[in-house]
Amino acid sequence: MKKSLSVASVLVAAAAFLSGCASGPGTAVSADCKPASEFKTLNNGTLSIVGPDYPPLFTYENQTLGGVDGEILKGFADSNCLSADTKVLPSASVIEALKTGQADIAAGGWYPTGERAQVVAQSVPAYGDPSVLVAKSPSGKIEDYEGKKVGTTQGYLWVDDLVKWGGDTIKLYQSPDAVYQDLANGRIDVAVMAVNEAAFRLSKDTSSGLSYVTLEKTDLIEATQHPSVTNLPHSKNNPELTTAINTYLDKIRQDGTLAKILDKYGIDPKQAEPAKE
Repeated sequence: MKKSLSVASVLVAAAAFLSGCASGPGTAVSADCKPASEFKTLNNGTLSIVGPDYPPLFTYENQTLGGVDGEILKGFADSNCLSADTKVLPSASVIEALKTGQADIAAGGWYPTGERAQVVAQSVPAYGDPSVLVAKSPSGKIEDYEGKKVGTTQGYLWVDDLVKWGGDTIKLYQSPDAVYQDLANGRIDVAVMAVNEAAFRLSKDTSSGLSYVTLEKTDLIEATQHPSVTNLPHSKNNPELTTAINTYLDKIRQDGTLAKILDKYGIDPKQAEPAKE
């Protein structure tokens, strides 16, 4: 997901947290439940989760966690005898909610970055989320779209380099839905998207004639030189929580649960084994 947050997000995080869509503590946990790991949470017996509404990676509707990260965290909470207290926030407020001690863990396909590691803890890579080019019979080389209208969502790791390369031919959007709609309607020639965004939308629009290919490595865009992976950011200075979430991710990777979750949401199950440097 998006690479960094604006300074303004520090000022709005608390207000957004108070006004966000939230659940209660959730279903009671059985008295004889034995947790897989031992760690502290913000509120005893509860895992406080925050994330943006970001299908297919995170949704919260009718007091039900959904999306890839939502299902991962529901399983994590259940395996540790915790109920889930979930709050949906604007993406710009999610990391600040962790930083300011208002939540335990975040969902929504967050890329690990050095900048973010200064303020929150980051898990091991959860799953791969490479950038792709979406078009009718797309090329994997961004160079083939020189002079064409290229659209992408603001805030991604590749945006600055893309704009530097394409200048006025690059159109930035507030959301993946807006990018996809303009592409489907012919207002742009190609979209640069995260694979989860592309796969999810194409699965819902099978008559579009659009498809995607992985964006090939290029010196023009630094982000293509490194594997794109997601993680589950969580509260800093809680090493036991870091160990617990890493252990759980390894478990569901090994037993096939993670691949099944990805497949359920139209994402290649092979992304359960994210690429490494």
